[in-house]
Amino acid sequence: YAMASTLGSLEALLEFLKTSKIPVSAVNIGPIHKKDVIKASIMHEFKPEYATILAFDVPLTKEGELQAKESQVKVFTAEIIYHLFDQFTKYMADVRLEQQAKA
Repeated sequence: YAMASTLGSLEALLEFLKTSKIPVSAVNIGPIHKKDVIKASIMHEFKPEYATILAFDVPLTKEGELQAKESQVKVFTAEIIYHLFDQFTKYMADVRLEQQAKA
């Protein structure tokens, strides 16, 4: 799930995610609300590691934060696209190590 503050920022984020081969299930503009977290949590049914929100230059509302904890949705926020990529890449590496340890 990708979110940004403006349409231009969202387009830049989507292009960056596409070139980085990071899948996106849905997009939105503006602060991260409870409904955004609920939409992202649907990924638990398909690929739990992708139950995430990549948020570029947007705040996380209080109800969104509470829903993220309850739904176990990982929220990455950053003011710089590359920092988002770094956070998500590290997260995915940790997930893969965890999966290998279980196998």
